[in-house]
Amino acid sequence: MADDVRGEGSAAGGAVRVTVGADGKVDELHLEPRLLGSGVAAIAAAVREAVNAALDDAAGKPDHAMQAFETELDKLSDGFERAIEKVTRNLAEAQKRLE
Repeated sequence: MADDVRGEGSAAGGAVRVTVGADGKVDELHLEPRLLGSGVAAIAAAVREAVNAALDDAAGKPDHAMQAFETELDKLSDGFERAIEKVTRNLAEAQKRLE
């Protein structure tokens, strides 16, 4: 599940857009040409802002995946408990018949 997590972030009014993977590596970086006149410092600040926003976005997504996993685990656990209860009842009934 975590491999599917991707984070997206943008800055400078959408002129910088970044996508990161679950591993924190930048998958995509888009810079609009209109940024070129902004100067190196402004471009660097916008890229840094967009990357940080994408990382924050990705960091929040595993929580949803974990919740879905926990829900499925709870369902399995409930089913297992019901099955154990049934087996216990069947064993008790079989024991009574043998007595």
